[in-house]
Amino acid sequence: MKKLTIIALLCSSIFLTGCSNTSSKNAEVKEQPTEKSDSNTTPKTKEETSSEVNKANYYSYLDEVDRSNIQSSTVESFLMYDNTNPKSLQENTNTIFLARVISIDKADVDANLSETESNSILPDTYGKLEVLKNIEGTTDKEVSFIRSGGIIKEKDRFKNAEREEVDKHNHLRAESGRPPITQSEDWVEVREDGDIELQAGEVYLFFATYSEERGAYILEGYQYGALLLEDEEQPISRTRSIPNEIGKTWKIKNASSGEEQDLGEYLKNELGIEMQEN
Repeated sequence: MKKLTIIALLCSSIFLTGCSNTSSKNAEVKEQPTEKSDSNTTPKTKEETSSEVNKANYYSYLDEVDRSNIQSSTVESFLMYDNTNPKSLQENTNTIFLARVISIDKADVDANLSETESNSILPDTYGKLEVLKNIEGTTDKEVSFIRSGGIIKEKDRFKNAEREEVDKHNHLRAESGRPPITQSEDWVEVREDGDIELQAGEVYLFFATYSEERGAYILEGYQYGALLLEDEEQPISRTRSIPNEIGKTWKIKNASSGEEQDLGEYLKNELGIEMQEN
């Protein structure tokens, strides 16, 4: 990985003070009243509503989750680079591609990572992508991905947490008559402040770095590294193009801010990548 992330959790359900780059060790934890989830979800596109993309062909474990009672936690990350700057994001990843999310399989905390690389508080979302066009670097047609943040049961979120941290939570929960956190079936959404939730079936411009250890592409940059492709006039699934071509009407959208840009201009002006538009 080319970045070091120091995470301070500012949670509506859990407030953490103290910093850790990859581990929850030494974090001070306080439990606060929770809120229902209000995540930045990607709106439906004309392509989707016109059945160009059949959502039944794609999978998300979240389709079976009751969203009405999900607790929401926000994360503030301090990166070693500016992820709001496309050029900086490009320099700190090694692959850029347009890909469709074909499955969102789960959110989990990875017990196989060493303590210095694992975070027992912030989960990762796991799934698969169909790579439709490589912009920089090369990939297989179908790849696995891992992305920071996600929706997870509390008991799974804390299964690898430091014992001291679990005890703090359990003490507070016992005072309010709640069961131990490692027995909690409640769902909680944990994301970087302002980040979006990927939608199965949608196409995004991703910035990624392949992890040999984890056997997947790590999707970087939060909402700035997952830009929604707006391709209603030239659906990417029906547009034939050679490797250095893109649709001339294709736009990208930051689904968090709503900002839209012409894809060709973005690649040329922000990343120095010239593509032929057809």
